[in-house]
Amino acid sequence: MRRIITGLLLTAAAVFSLRAGTEESFGKLFYLDSLAEASFSEGDIDRSIRLWMDAAHTAEQVVSSEEDSLMYSGILQSIGICYRRKSMLDSTLYYYNAAWNIIRNKKSTEALTEQISLLTSTAILYTFMGRDKEAEQYADKAMALADGSKDIETIMYASTNAGGIYARNGNFPKSAAALRTAVSKAEESGLPDKQLSALTIITSMFNLAGETDSVEYYMKLAEKASEGLPENSVEVLGFRETQAAVLSNLGHYAESNAIYRKLLSASGSNSSVVEDAGYMAMARNYMALGQWENAGQCYERAYSILDSIYNADITAQVSEWSAKYGAAEKELEIFRLEQESLKNRAAMQTWIIIATTLVAVLAGVVLTVAYRRRHLKKVEELRLARKYIDGLEKERARIARDLHDGVCNDLLGIGMQLSSVGSGGPEQDKVLSLLENLRSEVRTISHDMMPPQFSFADIEEVMQMYADRFRTQTKASIQFKAVLEGDMTWNQIPDRISYEVYRIFQEHMGNIIKHSGADRLDAELRLNAESLSLTVSDDGKPFEPDIQAKGGIGLNVMSERAKSIEAVISYSSSGRTNVFKLDVPLNIL
Repeated sequence: MRRIITGLLLTAAAVFSLRAGTEESFGKLFYLDSLAEASFSEGDIDRSIRLWMDAAHTAEQVVSSEEDSLMYSGILQSIGICYRRKSMLDSTLYYYNAAWNIIRNKKSTEALTEQISLLTSTAILYTFMGRDKEAEQYADKAMALADGSKDIETIMYASTNAGGIYARNGNFPKSAAALRTAVSKAEESGLPDKQLSALTIITSMFNLAGETDSVEYYMKLAEKASEGLPENSVEVLGFRETQAAVLSNLGHYAESNAIYRKLLSASGSNSSVVEDAGYMAMARNYMALGQWENAGQCYERAYSILDSIYNADITAQVSEWSAKYGAAEKELEIFRLEQESLKNRAAMQTWIIIATTLVAVLAGVVLTVAYRRRHLKKVEELRLARKYIDGLEKERARIARDLHDGVCNDLLGIGMQLSSVGSGGPEQDKVLSLLENLRSEVRTISHDMMPPQFSFADIEEVMQMYADRFRTQTKASIQFKAVLEGDMTWNQIPDRISYEVYRIFQEHMGNIIKHSGADRLDAELRLNAESLSLTVSDDGKPFEPDIQAKGGIGLNVMSERAKSIEAVISYSSSGRTNVFKLDVPLNIL
């Protein structure tokens, strides 16, 4: 659609001579945009970025009308989409934000098309980051605007991606309706790439719904639609990722991993699969096949790819972008209310109503100030607690990297030097064994200190893996179980809460082993609509309440973590059993 708009601008410039001397620049702009579109369709993302960057620079020099600015906005949005394909989310957010600032207040038909496209791209970005609820909100906004559009490609783009987002959130009827509309319009318009996109998402939707017959039917249609399209095109790569997930779900683990390996080989240039999530999916397939060594290697590769500080920065930028969009809508609403207020002022005739209003306002101000003071105090306490925890986690991550990249490698080097000295012997072998054991322990400590990632594993899986690993490091008997009540799922827990609960569990388990001498530990994680609770019982030395009052570092950190998520920690002892409990209030439903 942007290419059509650009073509119309070129025609207008040539026929009516609106700006003398700019025809050459517009010709260059149209040429660069066409080349970039072609490269993107062929899967050459890096070349697309270079061409659209040149086009953006040219467009910035010639923008003078609303039509020009829409063209400029479309180019910026295309650059953002390219960076999303490369998983460079900070750059994606930068260009989306720049595009939105240009078109946010424009009302023309062409502006409507650009707004629908940008809202849909933003919804895709939120889905890419696992923020499905926010993604659905942007998808709804895009679909609402699409009702007033006559552009077939724009409607298909919005409905196809909205269908996928609705499916991820479990709204399958709404998803199916949107996707079937997209498929039918693609067939009518003779656009096989758009048809493949719609079929890919509807296949994924039925896979989520567990309807195997429908999955196989639409996957065959998608395979047929992919014929004739470049194998490294965006649409075909997206279908291959869905195909891999479906095959895994159907029990064809080896075939699924073959596709994942091919997709990951293109990672960083033009791949629809996130690297860490792809390796995690392969690890699960290997586990199902009983190939434990391969599964372990894939898990290790997934962990090494992750960068927690980078992800935290991106999350903050996404929140800022969301806030900006929300603020724009509020500004329009405030303007409308101000207009209504001007009309209503003429009806205020008597001093009695004015006096009554002033009294009510005064009372409201007094109550608001009192409430605000209490609220600000609570917010400040929460902010300080989170700031303390964030600083602590950054330092933990730094130390973990130093241990992993420094001490571990130094120990490895010492072992290699020792191996090369002398002719060996029992004593040398013993020293080498001790060095390797020490290196393994240091690596385990560094991994435990790194923050867990919940983008590809939920809190139950992360805590179960920690309990399994912890069990190998102590003689105590350790049991862990997780309980869901009602229709709840572990993925409904916000990542920040999952993170702090995991860290508190990690700290408390270490305290028990170090200080209580327990022989048995039982941990239970329970989730319902109102709260998340963690209960740990042990048969060790009873907990002494005055220890916390004296300010033990570990206990103080646990207390600050609990405060940062508004949770409550309690201790109790009965006979030879000590009970630790963490209660976290939730508002999921």
